[in-house]
Amino acid sequence: MSKPLESKGTHLASGRKFGEVLLEMNLLTQEEIDAAVLRGSEKRMRLGDLLLSEGKISSENLARALASQYDLEYLDLSSMIFNKEASKIIPEKIARTFRILPIESKDGFVTLCADDPIQLVKLDNIKKSIEGTIILKVGTKEQIEAALNKVYAYDNSVDRIVKHLAKKQELKKPTVTESLLNSDNPKDANPSIEALVNKFIERAIIDRASDIHIDPAEEKVRVRVRIDGLLHELHTYPVPLHVAVVSRLKVLSNLDIAEKRHPQDGHFNYTKGSHAVDIRISTLPTVHGEKLVLRLLDKKKMRGNLLQIGMSPEIEASVQALLERPHGVIFLTGPTGSGKTTSLYSMLNQINGIERNVITVEDPVEYKFDVINQIQVNEKAGLNFAGILRNILRQDPDVIMIGEVRDQETADIAIRAALTGHLVLSTLHTNDSVSTPNRLIDMGVEPFLISSALVAVIAQRLVRVLCTHCREKVAITEEELRLLGTSALSVDSVIYGPVGCQHCFHSGYQHRIALFEYMPIDEHIRSAIIRRDSPDQLTKYLNDNGFISMRQDGIYKIAAGITSVEEVLKATL
Repeated sequence: MSKPLESKGTHLASGRKFGEVLLEMNLLTQEEIDAAVLRGSEKRMRLGDLLLSEGKISSENLARALASQYDLEYLDLSSMIFNKEASKIIPEKIARTFRILPIESKDGFVTLCADDPIQLVKLDNIKKSIEGTIILKVGTKEQIEAALNKVYAYDNSVDRIVKHLAKKQELKKPTVTESLLNSDNPKDANPSIEALVNKFIERAIIDRASDIHIDPAEEKVRVRVRIDGLLHELHTYPVPLHVAVVSRLKVLSNLDIAEKRHPQDGHFNYTKGSHAVDIRISTLPTVHGEKLVLRLLDKKKMRGNLLQIGMSPEIEASVQALLERPHGVIFLTGPTGSGKTTSLYSMLNQINGIERNVITVEDPVEYKFDVINQIQVNEKAGLNFAGILRNILRQDPDVIMIGEVRDQETADIAIRAALTGHLVLSTLHTNDSVSTPNRLIDMGVEPFLISSALVAVIAQRLVRVLCTHCREKVAITEEELRLLGTSALSVDSVIYGPVGCQHCFHSGYQHRIALFEYMPIDEHIRSAIIRRDSPDQLTKYLNDNGFISMRQDGIYKIAAGITSVEEVLKATL
């Protein structure tokens, strides 16, 4: 852990030589170090710089060794999310000149990162401009330079764009919106507006956001991003700019710019370098103007498998076997936002090939596959789930994926498709796996049809993953054990809790993972469905036969240090 340094009269002291640290880290032998010291003396180069230039050590080795030498913390910046206020700590010119990365200023402590700790203490300009106590950390030159671009390029460029527009009074002129209305090419739009929108999207992608919310208010427009399920403010801009921002996004999405009284939905593709993201946009009229939500669908994230999204090896093996079946219905259940679509796509990844004819019916199509035939529901054109499904059955399908079963007609067709020799994958809104048969019965599907067609139900919920950079060991309380209802943990168990750091927006969590429960349909459950047994009766039978609920899956993930007690309790109450 880095020691605080007084910003006035800062000094660093080390009782060890750099070569000694390299020896302790087993990076070089004493003979290699002695020889390098002589070469460095001849070339008037510091030992670390010489070894780096000769390829004897890496940038990370150098940074870690310097951190160890001066009893500072090494900081991996590759996955860090930077606070938007960081750029205000040190002037950009000084930060770039001396490669000093501002991290945060909080509670009288200012955290900085440098690739050369000695250089920082010589910079009177930095000391004089900082009020408080410096926490110094060490990073690699390459990561610091890349991070400086993130910290300064975004905030400064957004501020410059907004100031430029205000100065030229473009916000008040109808020509901005008119140019968008009359343009068939998004590139013909006002370049400042285009740049501003691009900055919002690029920053959201860098921060791993799933959504961008653009919320107009009386005095300003707030831009927020959803990261790991929580919203964080990204930026604000003046209200007069909002019409042009909305128009720009509507042009990109082929929406009606003149229509402001009714909600609209659209989509467009955004590419930055080799990174392609599909963006779905939804507009909603409010008292202060149109609110926009942009859903970012990163194609790279959908190439994972079931294990990567949190499924245990035992359940994954069972699902793999199910996907080889010639017929039957597999339902994924859970509330909105529980990751069902991601799981469905992970399953489709497993069966995406030339050998089988796979057809999907989705609303909307979120990710596109090369071989799979995907159909977009279009209610206005008369293409609803049920209508499309009736026609799909004439297309000789092997596997049918239905985005969601919403009504009796769709459920009936899905069940009958399974009974006539097709494997059907779909989602349903239920709280757990055992409630699924009754939900279908409530829709009006006959119990004997459900019993014959259903082969498995997989229920899931999302929990946040503890940040590995800052998680810490915590004690589990008797009350938490009581709420979890488990004997798998005890007050002596080693578990972890959230802390918060620069890598995780100080939330203590980074990324999300699913909790699963898997209910295979055996002969006992088939009979129970026909008898219309209650979910409680099904649960009792399952528990007597080794059933692992979402709560139990969560307990395993707590014990493995993946998530916290709070997250599991919140997801499975």
